[in-house]
Amino acid sequence: MNSLIQNILIFSALILSIGFLVRKYIWIPKKKKANKACGQDGCGC
Repeated sequence: MNSLIQNILIFSALILSIGFLVRKYIWIPKKKKANKACGQDGCGC
């Protein structure tokens, strides 16, 4: 019974980590507007 619980925990951690990596690097992220411009020309300084 103990090995069954360990296997469930390992597989759930594996699925969560793979899901995180897919969402982080493969999934197309939404583009955020950068409000870091200091003036009107948008030089990004």
